[in-house]
Amino acid sequence: MAQLRARDRLQPALLDRLTDDEPLSQVESSESRVIGRSQLREMVLRDLAWLFNASSPSAHIDWLGAEQARKSVLSFGLPPLSGSSVSNVDLLQLQQNVRQAILDHEPRILPETLVVEAVVSAQQLDHHNQIGFRIAGQLWAQPVPLELLLKTDIDLETGRVAVRELDR
Repeated sequence: MAQLRARDRLQPALLDRLTDDEPLSQVESSESRVIGRSQLREMVLRDLAWLFNASSPSAHIDWLGAEQARKSVLSFGLPPLSGSSVSNVDLLQLQQNVRQAILDHEPRILPETLVVEAVVSAQQLDHHNQIGFRIAGQLWAQPVPLELLLKTDIDLETGRVAVRELDR
């Protein structure tokens, strides 16, 4: 396979580039500036977990005339859900909120490939007060995009969100 040009190689997100994993080393190797496909997948999973476990104040803010601010870190996260019950949550609205949060804050997922579906099983309704989401999309990568298939569980009692990869 042909060597990828520097601009086509996978690079970590800015936060990962600024994090010094080897503080005792004075020199950074050129290999530490690029990542592999599995590392990209792990970083996106971690960042989505951070996104979904953050509470956004967006529901209480009128963003009229401030569309760019609505897409900024000011709206990072999902609306607060702890203390809700599945029967009181508008699943279509929550599904839309999850999709919009990903579109606004995770640029490594190709927008035209993103599909978010709410999944509520009878077991979740009866015992756990949880809402699940199936998230599918493609991660930007060269020479071809990476498929991403995730299962997300939102515990409405605690507000905690678990994100994991589904078997490919």
